[in-house]
Amino acid sequence: MSTEKVEAERAAADTVENDATDGPAAPAEGEAPARPKQRRMRDMAMSMAVLLVPIGLFYAGWQWVASDRQVSVVDTTENHATAASLGLAAIEPELGEEWKAISTDLAVDGETVVLRTGYYSPDGHGLQLAETNGALADVNEALTGTGTPVEAAGITWAAYETNAGETWTAEIGGETVVLSAEPDGIPDLPELAEGVAEATGA
Repeated sequence: MSTEKVEAERAAADTVENDATDGPAAPAEGEAPARPKQRRMRDMAMSMAVLLVPIGLFYAGWQWVASDRQVSVVDTTENHATAASLGLAAIEPELGEEWKAISTDLAVDGETVVLRTGYYSPDGHGLQLAETNGALADVNEALTGTGTPVEAAGITWAAYETNAGETWTAEIGGETVVLSAEPDGIPDLPELAEGVAEATGA
């Protein structure tokens, strides 16, 4: 085999090897380049999913913790019995088992008796029932004026907006009854009012 023929075969082999290692050839002049794969939207969606998953888990966990919060139930028997012995009606509202009494307080000043009972509603909100044989100021001196009339459980209540939420007052059986709720517990006021109405026969 001649020297020229051997060199020609080596040159052809080098060309094939270079084509294999250098990747696809550039498009010829005038030829449109190949369009890249459309991955941007999918990558953005996956990035959003990575962010949303922990947020969703945190929210679900918080909802579970909030719904399973434990409260300390108190025995209101002694204060109610003492209030009753002093002539107060000592209202025990007709409420479902999910309502929990969480605080009780009895204050006596001369002939004025004030009985307060704090409740934890089924939705996890704080409310209070207070009653007195005295004036509204004996329960909350910040409540002034006539308030806004609210009908609930067949009783016309005077509603007051306060920094702590909302308060309803009414005179029942010659006593002043005051219902208070934190902001999130305002929707539970009608149910508490219904329980008071049933207990007093109002």
